Amino acid sequence: MTVTIEDPRTGTGGDWPEPEGTSQAEADSRLCFPFPCKQRVLRLKLSLLGAIILLAAFFRLYRLSTLPPGDGYDPAYYGVDALQILQGARPIFLPSNFGREVLFSYLVAACMALLGPTSLAIHFASAVIGILTIPALYLFAEELFREEEEPLRSWGALLAAFTLAISYWHLNWSRYGARVILVPLFACLTGYFLWRVLRRPSRHNAIFCGIMLGLSLYTYQAARLLPGLVVIGFVYQALGSPNIEKREVKILTTPSLSHFLASPRLCSLALIILTSLLVFAPLGYYFVTHPGSFIERIDQTFVLSMQQDPAAQRQAMWRQIQDGLLLFSFRGDTEPYSTIPERPALDVFTSVLFYGGFVISLIFLVLRRRNISRQAFMLTWFILMLLPGMLAGQGPVGKRAIGALPIVVILIAQGTLGGWQALRRWLARGTANCYKIVRAGYASLMVGGFLYSGAVTYRDYFVLWANDPNLFVHFEVGVSKIGDYIRMLPPDEYIYLSPDLPDHPGIRLHSQLREGVRGYNGRVCLVTPVQTSAPTTYIIVPGKDRDGISRLHALYPQGNVVYEGPRHYGDPYFLAYQVPAHSTAEIAPGHSVDVQWAEPLQLLGYDTGEANPQSPHYQPGDTVSLRLYFQANGPIQMAYTVFLHLTGETVNPQSGTTLWAQDDSQPCRGFYPTTVWDTGEIIIDTFTLTLPPDTPAGDYTLKIGAYNWTTMERLPVLIGEAQDNIVTLGTISVK
Repeated sequence: MTVTIEDPRTGTGGDWPEPEGTSQAEADSRLCFPFPCKQRVLRLKLSLLGAIILLAAFFRLYRLSTLPPGDGYDPAYYGVDALQILQGARPIFLPSNFGREVLFSYLVAACMALLGPTSLAIHFASAVIGILTIPALYLFAEELFREEEEPLRSWGALLAAFTLAISYWHLNWSRYGARVILVPLFACLTGYFLWRVLRRPSRHNAIFCGIMLGLSLYTYQAARLLPGLVVIGFVYQALGSPNIEKREVKILTTPSLSHFLASPRLCSLALIILTSLLVFAPLGYYFVTHPGSFIERIDQTFVLSMQQDPAAQRQAMWRQIQDGLLLFSFRGDTEPYSTIPERPALDVFTSVLFYGGFVISLIFLVLRRRNISRQAFMLTWFILMLLPGMLAGQGPVGKRAIGALPIVVILIAQGTLGGWQALRRWLARGTANCYKIVRAGYASLMVGGFLYSGAVTYRDYFVLWANDPNLFVHFEVGVSKIGDYIRMLPPDEYIYLSPDLPDHPGIRLHSQLREGVRGYNGRVCLVTPVQTSAPTTYIIVPGKDRDGISRLHALYPQGNVVYEGPRHYGDPYFLAYQVPAHSTAEIAPGHSVDVQWAEPLQLLGYDTGEANPQSPHYQPGDTVSLRLYFQANGPIQMAYTVFLHLTGETVNPQSGTTLWAQDDSQPCRGFYPTTVWDTGEIIIDTFTLTLPPDTPAGDYTLKIGAYNWTTMERLPVLIGEAQDNIVTLGTISVK
């Protein structure tokens, strides 16, 4: 016998095969107990959806203030954006950090207005978006499954929402704090209103679909594929129409296609396109007025490069395709800041259900059974939204392919309930007792499996990944603490930072955009005022600048370490060395000179260090290291490059001249260009000259000069022994 089950939303029915010998009353009591099959079933579903949302909220908010333990580079950028928005900026597109869509930054700004300018506000914005995706997915799946058979029609959307709530893949990006988490939300909302329009054309639904589609283009590059999905949905609807009661697909003839072109659906498509274009217009205008910004990031990350030969391009593409295909069940991303390295996006249980749902879609599509347009749309969505992960050669695949996640969990729901449908039909001729036993066993297996998935997600994220000691580094906790310390310093304090630079987004965010912080790379140079006019604090990261504190102590013995940053592996991440006001730097170059250029740039002297302390001579192959003492006597307008030459009496066969070694560099290897030098600052820079192995013995001359690299024009020398604006410093001996 068959039992007719009414859809509590529409009142329409579907056939539910039952084992022979089962009465209608028994079937009704089993399917609906203890709720009548309309309002109370709907009430039950809403209650279950509320519980699922609460579960998702637990996973996404639990320990959010400490896990992740810091910002990380990209999330900190959104925090900087948010601070600027709160200060009055109204960007349409963000060109910094390779170009970024702006919607997430505005949402972070709203959370900062509520919670304050903290890391928590960034992660909270991301987590709330992740939570809101659960009901959005439910609505989308409800529309997709509306014309399916039971139990997929009534319970498929709830199961998909539950799967997303416990998804490790979605949980990672819900808590990370990046704009990519917006893609599943807007994809679901766009899909929901789209499917409502396809099922029953409506002006209001078309407008809402257009709004969601337009807003999606302000989220992340992968969302730019959604307009194509909307058009594809209309095409599939025009080419195929489901007939569930007869379980066959009616293929539209040419007259039917013509009828579609004149139907309200075409008007709905036009309204969607028009509305989305209106919403997209400000961003579209930005792209028109800033050529290249639309595809800048895509060009940077595209897996193929014109510089590669065809064989290398094929290999790179194949590796990326493999990563995309293996992502779900075999080998996930390797970036430890977003996941356990190589942990697949799905666990073993949900993987089996996903492939089951995928196979069911293929079978229905090939055999043209039931809703062919829905199955084709789902598979197209999955493939299309997987492409960004397959075509981008940098960064995690799971991040760029996250637009496929809604369909992945919907296919898992289809695999779960579709598997039961197939099993139920196979058991339809059996006895009622056998049917009950199998049904109970299948239900127990599914319940146990999903509980297992939830437990694995909790263990992997909150236990295994959370206890990785390198999360301190991955999320740049120490950098954030530098920003916090800078924010606490008095406003008149001079601040130098090495080697982390003050334009790092983590420092900018946590210092609350404090200006005037000066950064240099202490591994290659040292910057100091001749005399401090106010208390001056040097913030040194000893793990990256080992000699920074000792060199400061040699310059300013009156200074001392006043603060230690957070400890990592037992050592402080940074040290704060404070120099009192009116302290004079003890600078004594080994060789004093007086060279002045046309710009207010002066060379005070230099030191040389022998490769062998026991001998005053260098050997062929040695490295000559010179420490140069520059001083800024005023603002310098251009970023000049300094060159150091070593010339001899004989001709170098490699250069064809008397030049035997050369080192050209902007000061501090570009970390402290002349345009940022402050009047009175001394820059102690290091240059190196490597002697060729065939350098003949003899005396060699050190020469120095400066030039504008854009014009290659040398800076004129005003004071100093110069020829052709090249100053002779001294000689070294090679033996």
